[in-house]
Amino acid sequence: MVYKYRDTYTTVAGTDSNNTFRVHGICRFFYFEPATATTAYKVTITDADGDIIKFFDWMKGTYREYSPVIMEGKYTITISGATADEDFMVKLLFEEL
Repeated sequence: MVYKYRDTYTTVAGTDSNNTFRVHGICRFFYFEPATATTAYKVTITDADGDIIKFFDWMKGTYREYSPVIMEGKYTITISGATADEDFMVKLLFEEL
């Protein structure tokens, strides 16, 4: 089974974070889209222990990555350093194990 995490993050002072639902599978697709194509930002995904499992350093505009990452449990997605306070669309696509 394949399922999608989709949420809108709104940065204030360049930062916002939120938790995913509980996942059990392989994240195959990461997608981040700010409202403005010129906005630069970073994204960090951490597990329940605070360990960084994925870090995206200084992206600009819409970013897509197809990269398999095994994930188990809830994760915190943090957008930081955004050059504009605006909405970001965040999507992750999971394949259940």
